[in-house]
Amino acid sequence: MILIKDKTTEESIEEIHEIKKYFSRVFTVLSKEIREKIKILNLPKEKKKKLKKELAFLPREKQEEYLDELK
Repeated sequence: MILIKDKTTEESIEEIHEIKKYFSRVFTVLSKEIREKIKILNLPKEKKKKLKKELAFLPREKQEEYLDELK
Protein backbone atom coordinates (compact mmCIF):
# COMPACT_ATOMS: atom_id res chain seq x y z
CA MET A 1 0.00 0.00 0.00
CA ILE A 2 1.30 3.45 -0.92
CA LEU A 3 1.07 6.14 1.70
CA ILE A 4 0.91 9.83 1.00
CA LYS A 5 2.47 11.91 3.72
CA ASP A 6 0.80 15.13 4.58
CA LYS A 7 1.89 17.62 7.20
CA THR A 8 -0.95 16.57 9.50
CA THR A 9 -2.02 13.05 8.47
CA GLU A 10 -1.12 10.00 6.49
CA GLU A 11 -3.74 8.35 4.34
CA SER A 12 -3.57 5.57 1.82
CA ILE A 13 -4.08 6.35 -1.84
CA GLU A 14 -7.25 4.23 -1.89
CA GLU A 15 -8.86 6.55 0.65
CA ILE A 16 -8.43 9.78 -1.31
CA HIS A 17 -11.77 10.78 -2.84
CA GLU A 18 -10.37 12.14 -6.12
CA ILE A 19 -8.40 8.97 -6.76
CA LYS A 20 -11.41 6.77 -5.99
CA LYS A 21 -13.51 8.85 -8.37
CA TYR A 22 -10.89 8.64 -11.14
CA PHE A 23 -10.48 4.88 -10.93
CA SER A 24 -14.20 4.24 -10.74
CA ARG A 25 -14.74 5.84 -14.17
CA VAL A 26 -15.07 3.66 -17.22
CA PHE A 27 -12.64 4.74 -19.93
CA THR A 28 -13.13 4.02 -23.60
CA VAL A 29 -10.79 4.64 -26.47
CA LEU A 30 -11.92 6.78 -29.35
CA SER A 31 -11.96 4.74 -32.52
CA LYS A 32 -10.26 5.90 -35.68
CA GLU A 33 -13.66 6.70 -37.22
CA ILE A 34 -14.66 8.89 -34.28
CA ARG A 35 -11.32 10.72 -34.36
CA GLU A 36 -11.74 11.34 -38.09
CA LYS A 37 -15.25 12.71 -37.56
CA ILE A 38 -13.90 15.09 -34.93
CA LYS A 39 -11.13 16.24 -37.30
CA ILE A 40 -13.60 17.35 -39.96
CA LEU A 41 -15.76 19.36 -37.56
CA ASN A 42 -15.52 23.10 -38.01
CA LEU A 43 -14.33 23.79 -34.45
CA PRO A 44 -11.23 25.39 -32.95
CA LYS A 45 -8.48 23.02 -31.82
CA GLU A 46 -9.19 23.69 -28.12
CA LYS A 47 -12.87 22.77 -28.51
CA LYS A 48 -11.98 19.58 -30.37
CA LYS A 49 -9.64 18.60 -27.54
CA LYS A 50 -12.38 19.20 -24.97
CA LEU A 51 -14.85 17.22 -27.09
CA LYS A 52 -12.46 14.26 -27.23
CA LYS A 53 -12.17 14.28 -23.45
CA GLU A 54 -15.94 14.32 -23.05
CA LEU A 55 -16.50 11.57 -25.60
CA ALA A 56 -13.89 9.32 -24.00
CA PHE A 57 -16.30 8.55 -21.15
CA LEU A 58 -19.22 7.61 -23.40
CA PRO A 59 -19.98 4.27 -25.03
CA ARG A 60 -19.36 4.08 -28.79
CA GLU A 61 -23.07 4.39 -29.67
CA LYS A 62 -23.41 7.58 -27.66
CA GLN A 63 -20.24 8.98 -29.22
CA GLU A 64 -21.71 8.44 -32.69
CA GLU A 65 -25.04 9.94 -31.68
CA TYR A 66 -23.40 13.02 -30.17
CA LEU A 67 -21.21 13.64 -33.22
CA ASP A 68 -24.18 13.23 -35.56
CA GLU A 69 -26.01 15.94 -33.62
CA LEU A 70 -23.01 18.27 -33.95
CA LYS A 71 -23.02 18.02 -37.74
